[in-house]
Amino acid sequence: MLKTSDIKTGKATATGYLLENPGGEGHPNMIVVQCQKGYLMCGYLNMDAAEKFGDAAVLVGGAGFDEVLKNQIKGATSKARELGIKDGMTGLEAAELLNA
Repeated sequence: MLKTSDIKTGKATATGYLLENPGGEGHPNMIVVQCQKGYLMCGYLNMDAAEKFGDAAVLVGGAGFDEVLKNQIKGATSKARELGIKDGMTGLEAAELLNA
């Protein structure tokens, strides 16, 4: 089942997409938070591909939108880093920069 949610990131709004258990029962959710300049993504998605395509992508873990926004990022593409994404940021802090 696909769930969507409007996510407030500072003065802007991002769109969250959550695909429940795409691998079947007991598997983690697949999550993307689409911002104006890039996106947050879960570990299901491929950082190497995001880098290859020149995306501003940030890797962050969590089972739902609240966790993804609260948790620290696990990685970022070079394009995301050019926009100010730094290690130690939370997903929300990264989304605010990607949505500015």
